[in-house]
Amino acid sequence: MTINASRTWELLGRGGSATDAQAAVSPAKYNGLADPHGAEELGRALAARVTALTPAAIVVWEDPEDVVLGHVVGRELSLPVVRAYDADGLIGHSAGLPAGARVVLVADAVRDGRVVRAAQALAEQQGGTLAGTAVIVETPRLREAGAAAGSVIALVRAADEARSE
Repeated sequence: MTINASRTWELLGRGGSATDAQAAVSPAKYNGLADPHGAEELGRALAARVTALTPAAIVVWEDPEDVVLGHVVGRELSLPVVRAYDADGLIGHSAGLPAGARVVLVADAVRDGRVVRAAQALAEQQGGTLAGTAVIVETPRLREAGAAAGSVIALVRAADEARSE
């Protein structure tokens, strides 16, 4: 499934996030619960691109909104979705992360590079690798994460902070 940039921004707006690249330097959290049909469309579009990374599992960070998006991606690819979280400074995860797995972090956008590094550490702790990070909006924070993010898959790209000032 393909989706163009203007449709992506439209769906982001329906879910309470930014509606264009300039506003999305650090976009508001996309809420797929507010627009289930939009979350389905965005999740299927991400899944179509994620399949090339041949992951064994999808990882989402703490946010319930990302669980919705991760669920759609996982369902489309018939993969388990593992929720990672910060438990008083220690990274934990729900059951289901296969040992030695190639995983993909799924989020609406990366607002803090520590999330990428935590997902990478979690995968490595299990003997696996973070094969990539799949997002709706590629932000400057994700670009700053560099190689730790693995292959970056994004439906749209936010403006750079320098250009938005």
